[in-house]
Amino acid sequence: MRGQKPGAFTLIELLVVIAVLAILAALLLPGLLSAKAAGQSARCRGNLRQVGLALQMYVHENTHYPLLATRQNSARPEGAKWYDDLKPYLVHKWTNDLFLCPSFKLEAFDGRDEGDYFYLSIGSYGYNVGSAGQDDAYQFGLAGKFASQARMTATATRETDVKVPSDMIASADAYSTWSRQDQLVLGLEILSRKLHNQLDFTPLVRELKVVNQRHNGKLNAGFCDGHAESVQTRELLLDPNPKFLKRWHADNEPHPELFPR
Repeated sequence: MRGQKPGAFTLIELLVVIAVLAILAALLLPGLLSAKAAGQSARCRGNLRQVGLALQMYVHENTHYPLLATRQNSARPEGAKWYDDLKPYLVHKWTNDLFLCPSFKLEAFDGRDEGDYFYLSIGSYGYNVGSAGQDDAYQFGLAGKFASQARMTATATRETDVKVPSDMIASADAYSTWSRQDQLVLGLEILSRKLHNQLDFTPLVRELKVVNQRHNGKLNAGFCDGHAESVQTRELLLDPNPKFLKRWHADNEPHPELFPR
């Protein structure tokens, strides 16, 4: 009988090596995925810090925060959105990398004016419009004043209206709480702790699973003083604790009357 070649592997040895490699891959993969998610979250917070600093520069020059949207006029024939007002300080468009979180899966859409109306944009981040009251008007946000049925006026939020800039959300991952409990909206440029009732929009996220997958159960938020931090998703969007509710409001008050149980 001919002898086996020196150094050759038997079938059993190959199977053992493959099994060991599979076990190592299974052990390492969660760590690699976690490291990737942490890197994406860090980049996302960096984006929000840059947006926050641009907001600060805009406010220092204009003494008020950008409106959510500006109607068409001679100076701006296509109208403008809040992020357009930040271009002198960022030199970035809504669909550029700065406004795109690496873990955001939807396609960004830059909504524009059309006559007396404007389309809401879709993207990674949203701008704090405050919380809707019983008349569906947003209150205590940064994006301007709103009348009933969430109709926007041309009255901007002043710098002095924000009582505690370090505790006031300016922009964050684009998730808002629907007026119905535990229902969330993904991807809107308007960021709200309580969206108004009449808004008919999809996609509607009916559970936290999809949200939690983005940054391991946390959302990134930028604040009016320019800093950014990661906050537990449930705390930011669903917890009725006053210390979380007040972060949505310029006067730094929780306004429990807007959140009847």
